[in-house]
Amino acid sequence: MTDSLLIGRDHPASALRAAVDRTAASHGGLVLVVGEAGIGKTALVTAAAAGRRDELLVAFATSWESEAVPDNWLWLQVLRSIRGQFGEDAWRSLRPAPAIDVFLGEGDGARPVDFELHDAVTQLLISASRLRPLLIVLDDLHFSDAASLELLKFACQHTFFERILFVGTYRDSEIDPGHRLRGRMLQLVSKAAMVGLDGLGDDGVAALVEATVGAAPDPDTVAEITRRTGGNPFFVEQTALLWASGQPVDATSAGMRDALRRRIDQLPEPILRMLVLASVGGREFHARIMSQASGIDLQRIEGALDTAVQTRLVRRERDRYVFVHDLVRETLYNTMEPDEAAHHHGCVVRALVADESLQKHMLITEIAHHAWLAGDDLDPEIAVDLIARAGAKANACMSIGGAEKFFRRAVERCTPAMARKRIVLRIQLADAVWWLRREDEARGVYALALQEAEDLGDPMLLTRAAMGAPQAERLPELMRLKTLAYEGLAGGPPEPGLDHEALTRQLLYRFMIAARESGDEEDISFGLWASHAANWGPGTAAQRQEIVEELAEITRRTGDEEMRLLSSSLRWVVLLEQGDPAFLAQLAEFRALADAAETDHWRGGSSVDQAIIDMFQGRFDAAQARIDEAAALMDGERPHLDLVDHLRWELQLARGEAPDVSDVHRSHFGGQYADLLSGISALRRGEIGRARGLRDRLAAADGQYGSWESLMLRFEAELAAADGDADLARGVYDRLAPYPDEWLVAMWGTSIAGPVSYWLGVLAVVLDEPERAAAHFKTAAAQADLLDAAPWSALARAGLACRAAPAAPAPDAGSVFRREGATWTLAYAGSVLHLPHAKGLADLRELLSHPNEEIAAADLLDPSEAVSADARLGGDDLLDPEARARFREHLETLDEQIDTAAAIGDDARAAALDAERQALIEHLKAATGLGGRSRRLGDNHERARKTVTNRIRNTLKKIEDGHPALGEHLRAAVTTGSSCAYRPGPDAPEWTL
Repeated sequence: MTDSLLIGRDHPASALRAAVDRTAASHGGLVLVVGEAGIGKTALVTAAAAGRRDELLVAFATSWESEAVPDNWLWLQVLRSIRGQFGEDAWRSLRPAPAIDVFLGEGDGARPVDFELHDAVTQLLISASRLRPLLIVLDDLHFSDAASLELLKFACQHTFFERILFVGTYRDSEIDPGHRLRGRMLQLVSKAAMVGLDGLGDDGVAALVEATVGAAPDPDTVAEITRRTGGNPFFVEQTALLWASGQPVDATSAGMRDALRRRIDQLPEPILRMLVLASVGGREFHARIMSQASGIDLQRIEGALDTAVQTRLVRRERDRYVFVHDLVRETLYNTMEPDEAAHHHGCVVRALVADESLQKHMLITEIAHHAWLAGDDLDPEIAVDLIARAGAKANACMSIGGAEKFFRRAVERCTPAMARKRIVLRIQLADAVWWLRREDEARGVYALALQEAEDLGDPMLLTRAAMGAPQAERLPELMRLKTLAYEGLAGGPPEPGLDHEALTRQLLYRFMIAARESGDEEDISFGLWASHAANWGPGTAAQRQEIVEELAEITRRTGDEEMRLLSSSLRWVVLLEQGDPAFLAQLAEFRALADAAETDHWRGGSSVDQAIIDMFQGRFDAAQARIDEAAALMDGERPHLDLVDHLRWELQLARGEAPDVSDVHRSHFGGQYADLLSGISALRRGEIGRARGLRDRLAAADGQYGSWESLMLRFEAELAAADGDADLARGVYDRLAPYPDEWLVAMWGTSIAGPVSYWLGVLAVVLDEPERAAAHFKTAAAQADLLDAAPWSALARAGLACRAAPAAPAPDAGSVFRREGATWTLAYAGSVLHLPHAKGLADLRELLSHPNEEIAAADLLDPSEAVSADARLGGDDLLDPEARARFREHLETLDEQIDTAAAIGDDARAAALDAERQALIEHLKAATGLGGRSRRLGDNHERARKTVTNRIRNTLKKIEDGHPALGEHLRAAVTTGSSCAYRPGPDAPEWTL
């Protein structure tokens, strides 16, 4: 390092040295050195670092203006430098977080999310600084990727009192209001000590020229150089070299690039040719790649580049060469015509394809960048393949923005003859755009893919496009296209009257036949995954097991580790769904594979799967810990975090809570999924009317798609039990009856809703088939015991206990009146009774919770019946007297029929009549309502009295049959009428409600 680097820089050099001294003695901070291109920023910082290398560890990183640069490029350089200077033993003593290994390319995990990476890098810097103060130099921040600046801001905020000094350089004149990094740079400026560099004066220019060429020009020449260059040291040096070679001073008058170009023109032709070729590779380039791309002998290239090093245009590092300033590379690159540059980019790609060992020197995104810039010079098949691979890699790393860019470019580069590839890429592009929340744009891309596939007339391709499009939108059009694809594959139309789900399954069956006949592994894999996704619900587990095992076999042939892990995870799900205890061994196998993968993504998946089983077997605290662990490992992986959110909901439900359903649950899976969860939660809160409305809305939709079916069946079974709906119960019972040995599993295994036999028992109770219900509950208890599913074993035994007429003795039970899911536990005077849910039990619980208080009958009605307020506020006389009389007569007839049904214990008929009465009221409200207000028709006050009295009376009869002592107590203590109350007297029990 020579003194010429600091010519004319006494004051800024002193300020920077003071910051370095403070860091060595106490604490660091952030210093930003600013000025225009070539002003000497890098030189100043380099000189400051050189003077303290014995005391401080200096890590130097520089930005590169290229869209091929990966996120956090600066920090990748910093960590490599620190590691190299410390040595491997000292590096490992810093205990770098797993995210660091993944970031450095040594792990096989998913890309760390921003906060995890920021924290890991910051903690590593702090640990390193306690061994040796750090000076981190980040050059040319105006070219930086945004992620590097965000990490810099984070690190500065969390290391102020550590012995770490961050020094950044950037061209402040280029950070104008339209610059992509302006906002981020302003945030850094507000926290930094600023060191500004201006052009040198005449004295400084004279000294620099003399230091550069060994002779000082006369004062007039110095003044001219100063005027033309603005005192920019880089331009001064270049001008001095030209002047020394006999060129006139005004050779620099055209500005920076002209001066550089003239300087470059003085190079020998072989050197110039090598540097122009090198400029195609980027700021950093590799001689071996240049040799393969150009066909020039490697020794000849290295000899020319070593000569170029002497010109100070490039420098040599351990395994690569680096342009000393990107302006040099840009100037060299711009000497080529566009077609020539494209040809050289194509040569780079062809070299990498011919010798795959060279690809280790470049990221796939860099290779894709060359393929894109090669344009027509490169075989489009090769270009599209490489660009698509970059998109897939970005997608796997959850860099959805990067995936969109590459998939869009791949689509653009496809030729007319590449229709098949273009359609598949359009689907991948649409998926990425959808994840970026631009749903309307994504719909347009999906539509283009579908239209092109239809026009092409290839049923295999049309199937892939139809299966790739959103399955819950434009169902008539989607079914038309699937029908068309089916006809192309089968030679005839599908069976008439098929719904969407059935048509999809038949189409995929035909697709798989054709794929196996062709032997195309890509089509076979797609068909298997699509078939797996479309086949959920009771009776499908055996088929999905065959699919998963075939996928596992494909992975053994192809070596696809991602597919192997996924198929292993799904295999334990299908085993459990069929009640096979071997699911535990398969889960252990998957978790071992996931741990061996050593990636946060799969470690998170392992935690998710273990959380499911912990919850399934009743270890709720352990499940919570696993869920939190998975969320931390998968932070930023949006699709997987959606499943983690669902697991949180499942855990709350398993613990007996009524979990809320937020907009988060609608974010990815959509409104029907959120309605389904909301309906189950509403039942847990006793909001039967709301649950009924949500079920009706789901039933009115165009059917369920995907893996929700078993969850929907659970919802309908619970609703039938809560509402006493015999018709709904019969429909669900008939759907489940063929599969008594299976378990209800949904949402790719994250929702295990108990043995089918348990729900058959619940439904048999609603259908008033006690012997059949008892048999189902007994079977369900045995099934749950076999799989160690303690919560479901307890529920099945509670259901079985409800079938016994006498109350079971339980001397220590205390006084309990509590709902647990679809079952109520009633304990009194040493005996316990279990009953299925009924509205009368909820009424009694409300009275018991307010002893000696009057509660209006209207307040005990379900608010969703929309009559409570009417009962309190009185009648509405908008109808004429004759109409009012007719309606009152009909409503009173219905009231009498409801009373009769309730009296004889025919709950199903009472519920049906009540629904008819409610429908009449809703119809009349729609005809006479004003401003949206509910209006009472008939004496709703009287109706509230009758309804509540009848259901409490009917419930008391059931309690007396099973628990005479409790029935006698409640008969004596509960009063009904317009107002109801529980008055237990002085010896009132203390109820656990």
